[in-house]
Amino acid sequence: MVRSVFKYALKLVSAVVAVFTLLSYVAPHVNPVVFPWFSFFGTAFPWLLFANLALLAIWASRLNRFALYHLGLILVGWQYMTGFIGFNGGRDVVPEKSISVVTHNLGALFRGKKMTDALREKTADAYVAFLEKNGAPDILCTQETSGKFYRLVAEKMGYEHTFNLKKGTVILSKYPMEGGGDIPFGKTANSTLWVDVRIDGRTVRVYNVHLQSNKVTNDTEKVIEEGELEKETWHEIGSVLGKVGSATKLRTEQAQRLHQHITECTHPVIVCGDFNDTPNSFVYRLLSEGMNDTFRDKALGFGTTFAGVLPLLRIDYVLTDLRFKTYSCKTLRGNFSDHYPVRVDLGLK
Repeated sequence: MVRSVFKYALKLVSAVVAVFTLLSYVAPHVNPVVFPWFSFFGTAFPWLLFANLALLAIWASRLNRFALYHLGLILVGWQYMTGFIGFNGGRDVVPEKSISVVTHNLGALFRGKKMTDALREKTADAYVAFLEKNGAPDILCTQETSGKFYRLVAEKMGYEHTFNLKKGTVILSKYPMEGGGDIPFGKTANSTLWVDVRIDGRTVRVYNVHLQSNKVTNDTEKVIEEGELEKETWHEIGSVLGKVGSATKLRTEQAQRLHQHITECTHPVIVCGDFNDTPNSFVYRLLSEGMNDTFRDKALGFGTTFAGVLPLLRIDYVLTDLRFKTYSCKTLRGNFSDHYPVRVDLGLK
């Protein structure tokens, strides 16, 4: 009797996971402006993947045909798995004249700390040492960065060219800049900048992207810490979902404006930054259309870039158009923010 009930419950769990997994595959094709809640299935993909792997192992140990169902689900969604896990097992060969780019959201750099000039100086020294240890990039794109901090970094690392329009999105470059601007997002703290840089006699456009934030980190941490689902907790969960739904709509509209701007550019393009969305999202599908995802090209292992309370999220990217070749892509592990920096080495074809 107990075995029968357990088997029935396991089949029910398998059915639910299977349906949710299929919905996560559909999510990138559904516009969140029309159906904002659908994006949650795409965000849940990493956890659904592990649920499928666990259920595959359980059913396979029982020699049950349900194992084949979960194996089939995983294989059907292989393209989504490669957006989350890198399978580049070869040795990266990076030419001396490659273009190195790092993107990093520094929003949590000083969170909870009393700001002083001494702390800012000390943190800048540590951050510069971290970047130099991992190979000082030719182009550094940061998001949620204070003016005083990025100027310190620029001075210490010898970046002669910087671009910032006072919204925390900054581009630092060792290559000369020929002009730049922003993508109008309206009344929001998020912003996207672009700048044209001159590299070996060619003009390259670099976009530094910070799409609409969900602004639910503190709320989510509180829900997880409480553990028990009491009445107030359910209210907080509803508040989180409401904020995420609204932010997803805004993020989609911002991505559509950015995509239009990119398609009108005639120069080779590098798009990097914090999309605040996963590879199983409408935003990612739109912005990666006709582009190379450097992670898919050259990364190895899990692509987690968000170091906050929710695990396994890849929301920071470096995309390039087809005129670039990717030599390497690495997520650098550090404790400077609630995001990990992404470093890539590129070549112009």
